[in-house]
Amino acid sequence: MIDQHYIDIFEKFLRNEISEEEIEELQAIMYINKDIQRYFEDRLAETEHAIHPHLQQKVFRAIVRDIEQKTKRSFLLSYRKKILQWAAILLLPLISGITVYYFMSEDGRHATPTVFTTQKGEKAEAILPDGSKVWINSASTLRYDDRFNRNERVVYLEGEGYFEVKPDADCPFTVKTPSIDIQALGTSFNVRSYEADQEASAVLLEGKIRVVASGQEKMLQVNQRILFDKKTQRFVTDRVQASHFIEWKKGSLYFHNQTYYDIAATLSRIYNVNIRVASEELRPMRFTGTLGSNGIKNALDILSLTSPMRYDVKDTVIVLYHKDG
Repeated sequence: MIDQHYIDIFEKFLRNEISEEEIEELQAIMYINKDIQRYFEDRLAETEHAIHPHLQQKVFRAIVRDIEQKTKRSFLLSYRKKILQWAAILLLPLISGITVYYFMSEDGRHATPTVFTTQKGEKAEAILPDGSKVWINSASTLRYDDRFNRNERVVYLEGEGYFEVKPDADCPFTVKTPSIDIQALGTSFNVRSYEADQEASAVLLEGKIRVVASGQEKMLQVNQRILFDKKTQRFVTDRVQASHFIEWKKGSLYFHNQTYYDIAATLSRIYNVNIRVASEELRPMRFTGTLGSNGIKNALDILSLTSPMRYDVKDTVIVLYHKDG
């Protein structure tokens, strides 16, 4: 389900009422969420609206420039290929206007993004231009552009990250994900928003944060967790020991009342292995606890000793069974 906020912005785009800031926000969410990008492409194919002539000219010049010049940034190359496909299909650049307009200012200069990407089994640390620190979990992407730390500090996250934000009351800090936005001043918090997960979540370790999604907002206190169900579009909050949720920084894994399907997906992502759940008996069951940092076998051994689960390795696939199955 697409967040109504982004649908509203896209409707403004179709009516030629969109601001530059909204174009930036729309382009950013398209970059980190392919489902939203496909949805907007489908909507655009059905509409008869045209883009403002000034924007058409700007986009056309940018596309011509893209043909003549190449960039060293691989993600820009992939976007430009997509832009040319849209232009060929639609004759007018249309949705590519969002993409190119974001990167081109009035004087032709680039608003250059900085991107950190981790593969499965990898983690990374980053220091932002304002001195804030981010730890990035496996299979995640963090992005910001060179407008960061001017009037506001905005980063875009797909996956999981732990943030230690430098206080600056005059320059608010926002983490945008495909499902939820987190607004903070000086604080420490963990955000998880993987595309494949049914829920997006945030856990607060220090300070205060505001979590916004689907027209709703919640203030979080220390040692509170908030879950946003992508299907129902609803928030749920609970009390937790927040420090447990950043065990992944040290290589350990903490699970709080999670299903074995969630656990299998997390272990697959962290250790870059193929894990599947074979027993229906495990479907309603949940697990809370910490698994070690000594590899996938150690994690599975701990899980099998402390829960009704057993595992087997078949070729390159790890299969989880109920012990009575």
